[in-house]
Amino acid sequence: MLMQNMYPFTAIVGQKQMKKAMLVALTNPKTGGLLIGGQKGTAKTTLVRSCRKLIYPQQIIDLPLNATEDMLFGSIDIEAAVNEGVRRFNAGLLSRVDNNIMYIDEVNLLQRRLLTTVFDVMELGTNKIERDGISYEHKAEFTIVATMNPEENTLPATLLDRFGMYVDVESEMDLSNRVAIINREMAFEKNSGRFCKKYAGKTVELAAKISNARHLVKLVHISDTMIQLAAQMCAKAFCRGHRAEFYLLETARTLAALDNRSYILPGDMDEAAVFVLVHRTNTPSQEDNEAQNESNQTDNNVDEEQASERTGQQPPADNENSDGDNKDGQACSDDGNAKDENENTNKSDNDDGNQQPNMNSPTADDKITDIDKNSSVPHMKVEKKIDRFNRHGTGKRTITKTDLKQGRYVRAEIPKNDITDIAIDATIRAAAPYQKVRRKNSKCALKIKEEDIRQKVREKRIGSTFLFIVDASGSMGAYERMRAVKGAIFYMLQEAYQKRDRVGMIAFRRQQAEVLLPITRSVDLAQKCLQELPTGGKTPLADGLAKALQILSVQAKKDMDMEPIVILVTDGRANAVEKNDADPIGMAMHMAEQIQQRHIASVVIDTEADFIKLGIARDIADVMGALYYNLDGLKKENIIKIVQNISNL
Repeated sequence: MLMQNMYPFTAIVGQKQMKKAMLVALTNPKTGGLLIGGQKGTAKTTLVRSCRKLIYPQQIIDLPLNATEDMLFGSIDIEAAVNEGVRRFNAGLLSRVDNNIMYIDEVNLLQRRLLTTVFDVMELGTNKIERDGISYEHKAEFTIVATMNPEENTLPATLLDRFGMYVDVESEMDLSNRVAIINREMAFEKNSGRFCKKYAGKTVELAAKISNARHLVKLVHISDTMIQLAAQMCAKAFCRGHRAEFYLLETARTLAALDNRSYILPGDMDEAAVFVLVHRTNTPSQEDNEAQNESNQTDNNVDEEQASERTGQQPPADNENSDGDNKDGQACSDDGNAKDENENTNKSDNDDGNQQPNMNSPTADDKITDIDKNSSVPHMKVEKKIDRFNRHGTGKRTITKTDLKQGRYVRAEIPKNDITDIAIDATIRAAAPYQKVRRKNSKCALKIKEEDIRQKVREKRIGSTFLFIVDASGSMGAYERMRAVKGAIFYMLQEAYQKRDRVGMIAFRRQQAEVLLPITRSVDLAQKCLQELPTGGKTPLADGLAKALQILSVQAKKDMDMEPIVILVTDGRANAVEKNDADPIGMAMHMAEQIQQRHIASVVIDTEADFIKLGIARDIADVMGALYYNLDGLKKENIIKIVQNISNL
């Protein structure tokens, strides 16, 4: 009855890409599964559940978010252990999903550890159990289809790469489609049986198409040309590893089978790339660019040598004494002029001697820019591995272990200290195999000894502490740079408010750094300080980093559970220190090294936008062990990935 009254796949309006990717995933398990991301109300779950009629007698089995290891992988059969005194395996959900589809709704909220293990089982095709004194193995070949709302949380790149395909869906904006959605939904609610019969013919036709493609996909030939094209497309997308090539070819092969062809066309590769490469495309790093330039230079040299062999002429030799010296001299001259120009600009902005006005009280030479709120920037993404230490606190960002009787019960362990939270299920499993012997001298139905007792291991989410160190010197006011910086920080603060994080802000300019906002949960105060922050004067970068260390040291004594994240926003052109004879850049490097020695997670956003770039901010990021981003690149690509896998720093 449930399948009969399920909303038909063929009745879903629009969402062509999502439906096409779903058909590919249902046809060929070797495509690596499908992840559908999008806002709520975009028919993600409706589409997945409507596929039941397309693959019958196969099933779509849900993996609940509160699934435990025992529920998923299987464990000891307690009834057999208690009554018969034998260890027998009680299969879990993975045994039911064999040769079926596993559906994970809101996969971004599932435990990362469980999701990683599920992918391992899917790739191996078998589920191997070694626990509770049991050794068992069973076949588990299945396809993962998952949905998520990126607004709630995101997946790290390592897990995104495990999905063969990804589709990002949006709400239908076409007026006629929106009207059709309303009419069909109202007709379905009024009489679901009649509505389903209306689309029964199309459903049967589509199911037959999938069945035919499943047989044909094995016969689709992959030519050497398509293999070379796949490698070229993945290389241009800077894909890490080689999963992308295999998934790209399998997806293209499946598209050909769905089109009733036994060969792959370039158009199949292009369409497959939309599903396979969208979540694997990376920005080329500086090392990648240098390697590419070296490769191009090598190719050019080879071409010149081949041309000289054909014409009998030798390629012109490099004049090291003329061209090389001139180029180096010109570069040094330009660099020196840039530094002099920067220093002259800062001197003109800072002629106040030793008198330091308050940063929130700008002078006539200072400039206050607005916050750029027009650019569309996705949420800041902070992905942390589970802490090894038990922590307290509240929030919605970081998953951590806790010794409180709160949070999700994830597994059990043998107690190391005093028992405060007994894991009843694990305790019974540990005691069950010995009940047949223990009941001989006891009238208890279940006799538990001290060595059987297991302790619960819980996880919960807590907030993070973000300390912004913002460069407010005169060079930041050029090219509307500070406006873009304020816009980026503004969106970070919005995300921090939703995740219940704490924030603090330090600004440095003229001759010293100033604490604009002590660490607090009031994001509104942080936004106000950000709005009123002026720019002008020199760049005391070292003092800004020193002030951050001072604040974090004091805060750590108040809150032992605090895990700070330092976000430094600067162009790196330090030119002011307390001692006139000290090296500003050297002092900044020294303070950056101290931050690294204290293992403080940090991020550097480089705002340098001049034609001649000194690259000091990148050097500081290397010394700090920080993640490095360029503000212009982030704005151009409409991406802000401020903190990712922060525990790896």
